[in-house]
Amino acid sequence: MDNEIFEMVTQSLTEDKISRIMSCDEEYQAAKLHERVAHDKLMEILTDQQKELLEDFATAASETDANAKRIIYQQGMKDLYALIMALA
Repeated sequence: MDNEIFEMVTQSLTEDKISRIMSCDEEYQAAKLHERVAHDKLMEILTDQQKELLEDFATAASETDANAKRIIYQQGMKDLYALIMALA
């Protein structure tokens, strides 16, 4: 299958659906709160330059993580498609 199709499917299926699922997941919400509290405590003790460096790092890490999740999801869709075709 064409990668463009996987891009469209991935984007349309994941953005809204995953956000809704995550907003209802108690473990995710607890982890997110823990992350926010730890972040806020760290930001209180850093200098402005350190804060900027940390935020730049966090942004880069988030971009990497988002791309990894996209690739994993798309590979799962490809594997599902291949399984369906093999069973047909």
